Amino acid sequence: MSTKKNNRRAERIAQTPQLRAKVLVRNDMIGAGKIELLRRIGDTGSISAAAKDMGLGYRRALFLIETTQRMFDSPLLITERGGSSAGSRLTPLGRALVERHGAFEDALADSAAGFLDWLEEHQNRDPLSEPKPEPP
Repeated sequence: MSTKKNNRRAERIAQTPQLRAKVLVRNDMIGAGKIELLRRIGDTGSISAAAKDMGLGYRRALFLIETTQRMFDSPLLITERGGSSAGSRLTPLGRALVERHGAFEDALADSAAGFLDWLEEHQNRDPLSEPKPEPP
C-alpha cells in the first residue's frame, strides 16, 4: 500500500470512531494487521508480495509471521522454494484463523455498533476547538 493510500485511510478512519481488538495468546498478540498479512499471503501466494501490498518490508513480514506462528501448535503457512510450486500458502489452520478472525471482528462490530454510533454523534468534529459549554 502506498504512503498516499495509508494517509487517505488514516484520514478516513480518524473521521469516525472505530473498534480495534487484539487478542493476547500466551505472550503474543494477534490483531487485524497479522491477520491481514496472512490473508494477503493466501491471496497472492507470496510473502514478499503480501508485504509489499501492505507497505511492509520483507523482514518485518517474516517477524510478524513468526510471532503469529508461535501462538499455534501447527503450521499456519507452507512455504516452498524454487521450482514451479514456489511460494507460500495457508494451511487449513491458517485459513481457519483468517476466517474465524473475520467472524470475530464482525461480531464485535455488530455488538459495538450502538456505542460507536453514540460516540460519533458526540465526538468533537474540530479537535482544535474547545468543547462547547453545557447549557445551565
